[in-house]
Amino acid sequence: MPPPIARAARLRADLDRLADVVAAAGFNLASAGQQERRRRRDQLVTVLRSYLIPRLGEPDAPLLVVVAGPTGSGKSTIVNSIAEGEVSRPGPLRPTTRQPVVWCHRRHAERYSRIGSVECKVVGDDHPLLEDLTIVDTPDIDSYVAEHRAMTVEILHHADVVVFLTSAQRYADAVPWEVLGGIDRRGSEILYVLNRLSRRASGAVSDYAALLRRHGLAAGPGDPAVIPVQEQRVRGEAAALPAKAVSRLTDALRDIARRRVDVMSDITSRAVAYCVDEAEAVAAGVLAQHEERLRLEAVVDRVYEDAFDELTSELDGGSLIRTEVIERWAERVGTGDVARWIKGSASWLKNVADRLSGQPAAEVGRIEREARRELADAVTVRLERAARAVGTAWEVDDAGRALLTPDLRAAGGDVSDDTEAVIDRWLASLAALVEAEGPRRLRAARVASTGVNAAAVATILAVFSATGGLTGAEFGVAAGAAAAQQGILEHVLGQAAARSLAGSARDSFLDAVRQVFSAEKGRYRRVLEAASDPPRLADDVRAAAEAVAVSSEEFHAL
Repeated sequence: MPPPIARAARLRADLDRLADVVAAAGFNLASAGQQERRRRRDQLVTVLRSYLIPRLGEPDAPLLVVVAGPTGSGKSTIVNSIAEGEVSRPGPLRPTTRQPVVWCHRRHAERYSRIGSVECKVVGDDHPLLEDLTIVDTPDIDSYVAEHRAMTVEILHHADVVVFLTSAQRYADAVPWEVLGGIDRRGSEILYVLNRLSRRASGAVSDYAALLRRHGLAAGPGDPAVIPVQEQRVRGEAAALPAKAVSRLTDALRDIARRRVDVMSDITSRAVAYCVDEAEAVAAGVLAQHEERLRLEAVVDRVYEDAFDELTSELDGGSLIRTEVIERWAERVGTGDVARWIKGSASWLKNVADRLSGQPAAEVGRIEREARRELADAVTVRLERAARAVGTAWEVDDAGRALLTPDLRAAGGDVSDDTEAVIDRWLASLAALVEAEGPRRLRAARVASTGVNAAAVATILAVFSATGGLTGAEFGVAAGAAAAQQGILEHVLGQAAARSLAGSARDSFLDAVRQVFSAEKGRYRRVLEAASDPPRLADDVRAAAEAVAVSSEEFHAL
């Protein structure tokens, strides 16, 4: 009696969910082992969708028995011998069977016109064996016609029971052991038949059993699944062997038919267990792929952090902007006499204020543009170096090499424009910050709009010409033109405001530049994200597999 439909429906729903989450694993990162991960994924989805889900949806359907084997093994003759009449016409021409032939009960004939995507020739009959079994004769599993091999492999995906047939002359050949292994691992019943045994080939059965054992496919020489068929002359128009010649195989099939419900329960239980185990392997593959992705991301992070650290070091060392730009500014505002400035001459301050307010805006703007260009070039050069370094590092990694494209071997095409835009925004915020910090002092010093720009440029040059830094305890450690810029700021804005402004300028500059670096790193992260699967997918696969295990236990306990 079939299990209650509710439990069957729940198991099928859980299996369908498992198939969905497993199929979602792309395994597109071209790292070592990905091909095997994709193969396991595809095989698992095939077992779920081509076998388990449809089989559980038709619990009363006859067991599908697929007769498969290499070229010339006598598959059609064996099927005809079991049927005691012509089902599939044998012959000397190879390949003989070019389309699967289904021998089934007449009332099931419409069910088997197509198995999966394979069109079949259907032979209806009233043979009593067909009440519980449907037998399929397939093209050669090692056929030189690729289409024929593909047909047989797909039919095998739907099989409950497989009769694997080979001959005494062919059993040691390189048959597709992987296909057999897959059928065995998923829990299908397999009967191994050794055909065309001569009297002098008595040792062939034990040799064949030993070969099966080496491939993990049979328990031993006495295993009843290894069924011998003696070589005999075929008889009649049906080209069949005498019933006695195939009696052991026929008896084995009758026994399976008699136990159809239990056999199906055992097969589906083993198939579910196989799927749960394989799901864990798929989940482990997702996590392993994520580790491979993290390794490539770590390369990117390290390269760009090194480039950013180099930029920061040059900023704090005072070498980020060329000395000529700083000196030109010093000459423009008359800040060459640092010693006199340090003494704090009030008349000198008035001089500076006069110079600042008297300079044409164009002159200040020109120096500002030079400073901006220097900054943009300093950032862009490091981004170019970083991109080349990532390309070199990824080149020696299988996954990295497969992902590398010409645009990833260089900085982004818009990186110069993006860098200038970021620096422009930073300069705009800096000018606003100068105006906010000390508008009264600016007015008192007669530094109007041009003065604001000049003070902003002074801030830039104070920050970027510093030696030892301009923040915290080291704020006063500066020399040459840098000290002059600092002095201007302190006299115009006040000491506290000047110190705060210079420190804020430095930090905000680094924050702005880090955005450009992050955007460049993002190009590699997006490529890695598109090629790999999120690690949470492993949790989804495991959760779906656990649900299948629980519902299967409930279903098969009945």
